[in-house]
Amino acid sequence: MKKLCLYPALAALALFMACEPEVIPDEDKEPEKEDIVDPKPEPPTPPVDEEKKEPSYDNLGAYDDLKNYVNRDLVPDFKLGAGVNVPSYLQQAQVYDLAVANFNEVTAGNAMKQSSVLRRDGSMDFTEVKKFIELADQSGMTVYGHTLAWHAQQSNDYLNDLIKGKKVEVPSGTGTEVILQADFDNGTSPFMGWGNESVREVVDGVLKVSNPSSVQNWQAQFAYDVPSPFVNGQEYRLKFRVKGSSEGSLAAGFQITDGYRSAGEFPNVQFGKEWKEVEIDCICSADGGTRLIFSFGAFAGDIYIDDFVFMATGTGYTYEPMTPEEKKEVLTDAMDRWIKGMMEVTAKKVSAWDAVNESVSGADRDGDGYYELESAVWGSPNNFYWQDYLGSEDYIRIVVGKARKYYEEFGGTKPLKLFINDYNLESDWDDNKKLKSLIHWIEVWESDGVTKIDGIGTQMHVSYYENPSIQKSKEEHYVKMLQLMADSGKLVKISELDMGYVDANGNTVPTVNMTDKQHRAMADYYEFIVRKYFEIIPFAQQYGITQWCMQDAGGELGTGWRGGEPVGLWDSNFQRKYAYAGFAEGLKYL
Repeated sequence: MKKLCLYPALAALALFMACEPEVIPDEDKEPEKEDIVDPKPEPPTPPVDEEKKEPSYDNLGAYDDLKNYVNRDLVPDFKLGAGVNVPSYLQQAQVYDLAVANFNEVTAGNAMKQSSVLRRDGSMDFTEVKKFIELADQSGMTVYGHTLAWHAQQSNDYLNDLIKGKKVEVPSGTGTEVILQADFDNGTSPFMGWGNESVREVVDGVLKVSNPSSVQNWQAQFAYDVPSPFVNGQEYRLKFRVKGSSEGSLAAGFQITDGYRSAGEFPNVQFGKEWKEVEIDCICSADGGTRLIFSFGAFAGDIYIDDFVFMATGTGYTYEPMTPEEKKEVLTDAMDRWIKGMMEVTAKKVSAWDAVNESVSGADRDGDGYYELESAVWGSPNNFYWQDYLGSEDYIRIVVGKARKYYEEFGGTKPLKLFINDYNLESDWDDNKKLKSLIHWIEVWESDGVTKIDGIGTQMHVSYYENPSIQKSKEEHYVKMLQLMADSGKLVKISELDMGYVDANGNTVPTVNMTDKQHRAMADYYEFIVRKYFEIIPFAQQYGITQWCMQDAGGELGTGWRGGEPVGLWDSNFQRKYAYAGFAEGLKYL
């Protein structure tokens, strides 16, 4: 899931929503611009309301199903796709009916990502994947694979166990094992929390926990869940620095989440306004504890925490660290096993994939003019950054090579199309620098003469801006993005299109507050986005467009995937919106 020009942090959640193959004439040769026969027909005249002199969206029932507007004579292999929640699709109810009627391809929101398939013990469960691709095939739809490799929604516990090192016995009571370490320098925290409207945020590399009023201590908490239960009778240690806006106390302990029972308590930590070094121990006193929990409800004010380490002490074992070379070997094998398993299940029916998702960061840290790849150095501790272990150049080459190997081995017959998918490629604040960086990286990856990347996916989690100068800039840089992609010679896929609305004051407008005029403006922007795609991208490079959210998102603003925003072509009751008509008008360009 995960990434917007407005919401980069949501991109890795993209994921909680949903939401194939273009054939190049010569498979051994990427099309050059002068080789492409690309007539540009005049766009059809849209229906016009004589009074308003603009496309009339009022009679939504008069529009055909979306896929019927695709001109198959000009683009026979164009994929009009929808992102879907796989459990909802498998119910064969309204989500399924809308998808089948309007689209000819589906992308799974989460079901084909590693964390949905690969278990903590290394086993893989493809049950839902198999049901999904079988039903899509029976329904006359193709499946677009999303995604073979990513830094988010990976099976972190399993992967980190692989590179923890060799477990070796030591004299009893002398070994240690670090369970969690966080310095907060990357701006993120591994802790969740709740209660009394308390807030947790990382400020200047320090975790700040704010509690607005004094209540019972257990009524405001933050916590960290471990993948394996604490060992009854084992000693554990906490080391961190702490201070507060005033004097106060912080309690810590182990919790059994079933019934919220205690499995051991650390000594309370007293703190004041100056930094204090803390080192406290606790012996786990019960089986089944999986949560390290901190309670601070009785303290009203701000608590600051830094240089946090949580470890098991006094063990009869320790871990012998791996070398970088050993880690690369182990993780290359893990990637091999993962891709082999997925291709064994999907190769005969899925012939296009996001080989790697969101590989490029948003900053040029070494001054070479291009953004670096993502990394744990500046990323989230909740992710697993393959490129830190496999290498910036080898990471994508390994994924692409293994995908092609196992696709062929397990009976894939159509030409396999592998994409690099990313967000903010249409960004105006950096003049499309992220896309320029991605194109640079593709050139680097392909410079080995072996690696072939077929296409670029642009996520397009956009918004319509009521401020005309901002909206103009957004549209101009969307056009620049398409021009850069066309010049790359790669297939072009709008992979995760959805849209919100931002008012003249810069505020995101929730669905419940949207006006008729605002809905019409969004429809016009959808029409612009779809029409420009067909206008600028040569026919031979037009892979397809996928609408990520078929329906408006439920919930409140800031929750889930664009919660509370008017991101769908249908509303929450499966009724067509003006956005549907705008999308249809764009498809009419051909």
